[in-house]
Amino acid sequence: MQIIWVSGPVGHIRTLNVSFKHLVFTVLGFTLALIVCGALLQLLGFRIAIELNPDFLRKIGNLHSATEIDNLKHFYEGKLQTIQQQVQTNNQIVNELQEQNKKLMSLAIPAAMQKEKIVEGASGGPFIPSEMKNQKSIFGSLDGSLTYIKKMNQQLTDQKSKMDQLIHWMEAKPISIPMLGVPRLSSGFGKRMDPITNAWSEHEGLDFLGAIGTTIYAAGSGLVTFAGWDNAFGQSVLINHGDGYVSRYAHASQLLVKEGARVDYHQPIALVGTTGRSTGPHLHFEIIKNGAAVNPAEYLIGLQR
Repeated sequence: MQIIWVSGPVGHIRTLNVSFKHLVFTVLGFTLALIVCGALLQLLGFRIAIELNPDFLRKIGNLHSATEIDNLKHFYEGKLQTIQQQVQTNNQIVNELQEQNKKLMSLAIPAAMQKEKIVEGASGGPFIPSEMKNQKSIFGSLDGSLTYIKKMNQQLTDQKSKMDQLIHWMEAKPISIPMLGVPRLSSGFGKRMDPITNAWSEHEGLDFLGAIGTTIYAAGSGLVTFAGWDNAFGQSVLINHGDGYVSRYAHASQLLVKEGARVDYHQPIALVGTTGRSTGPHLHFEIIKNGAAVNPAEYLIGLQR
């Protein structure tokens, strides 16, 4: 292709030969120049926007300056450190609770029952050590910490469940003194002179002195299997506490429960009297384990020491 260019007052003529190859290279060069100029202008514009109005830039591009990113990193690292410290504190608390639990059992559970254990759910599996590794990503570290905290929370929940089971197990056993306070004993467990025949006999319970009408309480929760008249025990109540434990409350003046009723721990069940084979108002209290009478003084909290 030939281009003729006429210029000047004298009509000077110039001729320019342009091939197709030259035309293509010219167009490509012009296009490349426009792209480079556009990229430089965009970069310059973003830099100006960061300095002049970073909030606007974040809205349209979700971008942050190097300083902001560094501050954000320090912020999350601080949060991560706080979480890790909290986890360590919670772990220490769990260990202390476990030790307190052992101490509670040694102090609160009667000596005669400390060898007995409640049935717990079976568990097992390989031992895989728990690790708190530093992650390359701050968000990854946070996720790891949160996962660890969830595990700790589950452990606390399991610990609470075990404590609830222990309390429920203890409340079902006849370990509470069946009268308010620590009433005076008139007769202990074992051999004694019978108060009526004056002959040696076996006394299979404890006799608590009390005025007629004094409230008698269930030593533990359970099912009333007998509530009525017995020739020897007069008006009396039998409570089945499970695990082979039964408690007897004898010589009552009035019964407050009926056979077949379920009673709660320390619920009123009768009133002190002198019915049956008795020489005066008192409560005859027995604990029967697996069909044999045992010394209640070894089971009642406050009397076994």
